[in-house]
Parts: sequence; C-alpha cells; structure tokens
Amino acid sequence: MDSITTNLIANVAAGYFTNFSYPVVSGFFQKAFRLKPSIEQDLVQARTSEDIEKVFHEATGVILANAGNGGIEVDSAFVEAMRNIKFDHQHGKITIQGSVIKAPVLQTGGTGNGSTYIGGGTSLQSAGTKIDIGQGASIHMTGNAKITQN
Repeated sequence: MDSITTNLIANVAAGYFTNFSYPVVSGFFQKAFRLKPSIEQDLVQARTSEDIEKVFHEATGVILANAGNGGIEVDSAFVEAMRNIKFDHQHGKITIQGSVIKAPVLQTGGTGNGSTYIGGGTSLQSAGTKIDIGQGASIHMTGNAKITQN
C-alpha cells in the first residue's frame, strides 16, 4: 500500500471509524483491496466526501455466510448489514433462531443439497419486507430453495 492510500485510510478512519484504531481500519481496507483491487484505485481518485462515501459503501455492508459442507448456527443474535446479507447452506446446514437479521437485501436458503432452518423468535427484515417467525413456528428449506427479501 503506497503512502497516498495510507494517508487516505487514516483520514477515512478519523472521519468514519472514530471507535476503531488505525490498524483495525487499515486491516479492513487491506482485505477489501485484496477482494476487489479496484477499490484502492477508487479511494486514491476520490476528491470529495461523497466519493469517499461511495468507496466506503463499496467496501462494506455485505455479509456472506456460506456453510460449505459444515454448519452455521446463529442463536439469539442481532445481525445487520448496510447492503446485503446472504445465508447459503450449500451442502451444509444453517440454523437461525431467536435472532434479528436485517439488511436492505436479505437471502436465506441456498444452493446444493444442504438445508436452512429458521426457528421461532426470529425476524428477517429487508428494506421492504419483514418475516416474523413466532415461538413454535419455523421455516425449513432444503436443496435449492431460498427466500430473497428486498
């Protein structure tokens, strides 16, 4: 990472991440740069606060939870993302219960021959939809079944 990018990250950290240290913010952006190299160039070319916000928006706000051949359990949690949350059971199993999952676009279920179980006391909220699963109720998806909320 060059000195221009380092200085930009320091400024972004001071303005947007007041509760986090520079090493934490730097590590976050380094990971974003590895996943999508164009983000670093966009940050270097940013000229206004709106440009920086666009880069920040591009670098953040997505949670991808892929079970692979294993499992993911979310129990009594609050999970929120700025743009998108996707739970894909793939060939494994995802269990969500007693939780609030919230994002403008939310996808549960998946691909492969796995399964997703969403138990009682869970709320799935997108920008325009909400599914509340009461105590004793559930949603169970297998195979390529999925719910997309937006």
